[in-house]
Amino acid sequence: MITVQDYYEPTQPTLLFSLHPEPAQAIEAGTKRIEYRRRFYHQGPFQAFVHVTGTHGGIGLFLQISQPLVAAPNRLLANLTATDATAIRNYLGNVSQAVALPIRTVIAIPRLTLADLRQVDPQFTAPRAYRFLDKPAQHPLRQFLLQQPGIKKP
Repeated sequence: MITVQDYYEPTQPTLLFSLHPEPAQAIEAGTKRIEYRRRFYHQGPFQAFVHVTGTHGGIGLFLQISQPLVAAPNRLLANLTATDATAIRNYLGNVSQAVALPIRTVIAIPRLTLADLRQVDPQFTAPRAYRFLDKPAQHPLRQFLLQQPGIKKP
């Protein structure tokens, strides 16, 4: 059985962040290849588990992210269609700098609910921004997540 561990890169930071269901579905389907954020970790390539928000939420994706791009929103959005750029510009608001996260690899994992996650970490809460799973206190959760079956998406 192929697990997330097979795609894990131990030299890169491992994060956990939250996404709404619609962008998470688009990422899994391969129709969204860049995630835009007002601010986010941008010091180098990283990998991340994605917690999908909502009543049917939970962790369901593992992503490998290339070098994040930091620039003014107009510069980041220059190559998008007007419709896409308008929606993202509305989300970014009036920030002077934003972050584009180029998604290199998408791994789908069976949805892990809040109850599943709290069996490993009784204090687990979904992050509002992001959380590093490389910190010693997070190692049991990271190890649990890495053992999950993973399916690479196109």
